[in-house]
Amino acid sequence: MMADDVVGCLEVHLAGEDSLVSQDLIDVHGNEQFYLGRNPALCERHWLDPTISNKHLQIHCILYDESGGDGVPPLVYATDVSSNGTLLTKNNTACATSLASREVFMTRKRGAFLLSDGDELRISDSVTLIYRETEPHAESPLTKTQEKEVSQFASRYLVTGRLLGKGGFGKVVIGIHQKSQRQLACKVVNMRESCRKEAIPNLRLPTGGGTQPSVSHGSVKRWPSKVTRCSREFKILQNLSHPNIISIEKVFWSSNTIYLFQELITGGDLFSYMERKGRSMNSIDAAVIILQILKAIDYLHDRDIVHRDLKPDNILLSCPDDGARIVLTDFGSARVMPKATTDERRRMFTKTGTMEYIAPEVYEMNKTCPKGSGYTKAVDMWSIGVITASLLSNEALFAASCYEPDPHTTILALAAKCDISIVDDDTHAVWSKVGNKPKDFIKNLLVLREEDRMSVKEALKHSWFTNPYLAEEFEALYARSIRDWQPRRTVPRLVELIAMPMLDEEPLLQTRSQCFQRPSVRTSFPQFQERFIGSQDWNLSVVYPPSEEESVAAEHEEAQYEGPSRYDQHSFELGTRSGHDGPHPSSDASTSQLSLELGESC
Repeated sequence: MMADDVVGCLEVHLAGEDSLVSQDLIDVHGNEQFYLGRNPALCERHWLDPTISNKHLQIHCILYDESGGDGVPPLVYATDVSSNGTLLTKNNTACATSLASREVFMTRKRGAFLLSDGDELRISDSVTLIYRETEPHAESPLTKTQEKEVSQFASRYLVTGRLLGKGGFGKVVIGIHQKSQRQLACKVVNMRESCRKEAIPNLRLPTGGGTQPSVSHGSVKRWPSKVTRCSREFKILQNLSHPNIISIEKVFWSSNTIYLFQELITGGDLFSYMERKGRSMNSIDAAVIILQILKAIDYLHDRDIVHRDLKPDNILLSCPDDGARIVLTDFGSARVMPKATTDERRRMFTKTGTMEYIAPEVYEMNKTCPKGSGYTKAVDMWSIGVITASLLSNEALFAASCYEPDPHTTILALAAKCDISIVDDDTHAVWSKVGNKPKDFIKNLLVLREEDRMSVKEALKHSWFTNPYLAEEFEALYARSIRDWQPRRTVPRLVELIAMPMLDEEPLLQTRSQCFQRPSVRTSFPQFQERFIGSQDWNLSVVYPPSEEESVAAEHEEAQYEGPSRYDQHSFELGTRSGHDGPHPSSDASTSQLSLELGESC
């Protein structure tokens, strides 16, 4: 579906007219945004009702894949921007347990709501709008086992069939917090299916004989990488609360499925935002975005957390407007650095990330770093440099043609060479118009020597952001972008085991995790554990998160078995785009890392 195509419409029903017939339709186009209200100069459609605000309702549509090949329908959101609010009545009765819970009173503070076919928006006593999809989407079904699982917590959190994104790891659907009726993004990770798809050689432990250090495993083996990443994501996110970092709400898990509830970010990702713009950004707009990314990375690096997969697809916008709140997501590749005193123990070794944005030392292509020496948190700063160049030029700085026989190697070779002379090319159509300060910012990040690369704190002090003529304006814009953000509320039991008396399928593996708590219901733990131990589906157990003493060795070993990258294809290969924090043509799936050890608390 293309950007100009009609994806749906709003039927206008006025008081006193036949409620079954609407003569007035408001078309909604792909990637369109407009307002409805009382002021004809500001709104696509207006009504002279004194109880309707000048700008009462914002409607916007997000298209993640105009080719329609990802199976994700257009996402149409409604946001109340009025003084009096809007009453939303949801048409899907499966999303509510009663008529009362189908009704949501929308206000400015409640943000955007994703609309489904038949949803009613009552903006005053005289005007009601009913949303109709051009092509009603099909619900994304759960398996029979998952239906039983979600019923265990449905009174608190509802998992709907409204698809936001999908990939090899599972899918992302709309979830609902029942008490508040807030919409959330729910990542559903099918562990059993991921195990079946995983290549067997990638699951085997290193056989020894290499020069890299190893860890004493005992009986401990590994989950498939597409499953084992999920725990790493929520284990890191559960202790974070920052306006520019995705907020985790709740996690439920069983031996078959993980349900990860996160805040719903409704403005699409930075990649889609750049596509909608269709041109390079000016220095001010780019600085507003990069400044927010830096603030998030500063918060992470202060806590010894390295993201390791910064790219436009993993950077979300709270709304489609300029000046939106920027939100980092997808922490499946993130790493918590051990608290050690030696430089050796502060380095990482796993080959991970997305080719166009990763620093060359991740793949041992940086000539200034000895082979096998790993890399540091400076890889995040390299990625920010590449993202900045993309925003300012609307081009990838290190890219290869889709016709290249080995585009991965080509991209890495370009990054290793680090020839960024194009930014100083006075004859270039775009770069010749970019100011010296953003150019200098890029040149101080895209540096091969790690110690010469700007740290995040040095980047925040760069003259691009501290210019006396603009610094106050930048801070004012930042304060405006986060004004509606609320710190993550404390949940007594963030991670809960789904206590199922009996499953149709055999449990997948024995699982023991410090991320997961004991069951909250009275059940025979020995019997439950016996079911896991007795499973023969896979002759595998679970990786234990490395201790501080094992961290360097664990990273070396992880690099051995994990393969070249968690993506294995990049922006020149077809894939599936996610509606929230899922995959894009440059990613196989929004994968995460899971370490499960049953019976130990978080």
